Amino acid sequence: MSKFYEVSQDTQDTFFKVFNKKSFPLAIKFQFIGCESQKTLMKISKLSDQFSFLMDKELLVSVNEDLMSVFDDESITILIEQEIDKISIDTQSGKIKMIKPDLTTFSSLITKYGVDKVAKANQVEELYQQQVKDGKEEFIA
Repeated sequence: MSKFYEVSQDTQDTFFKVFNKKSFPLAIKFQFIGCESQKTLMKISKLSDQFSFLMDKELLVSVNEDLMSVFDDESITILIEQEIDKISIDTQSGKIKMIKPDLTTFSSLITKYGVDKVAKANQVEELYQQQVKDGKEEFIA
């Protein structure tokens, strides 16, 4: 059994609903993949030049759809936006790179949602992972 799977259209639509509210100088081509063992809701990474050429995509969006049911809609939006805010495009060269957040999250998200809501979204994600880990340890013992 593979830990990877195709992501549902609903999940992609949820991503693009948040992504399309952002402003990027160039179009970005995304490849989506589901990963049931991923510890976070979503992770965006840059594809290597070889895979980018072969797939005609630039960024890989890895999603653990099992986590979607754990979060409320606002937390999902925050976590998606948090990943999208890591995307940086050099307008001169068109090169895409992933940057690190300026805090645990981006200050713009704290301004938009407040520290409490952003912290809550991140805590729910951490709590879920701890419960999964605890459940596996109890099963092994």
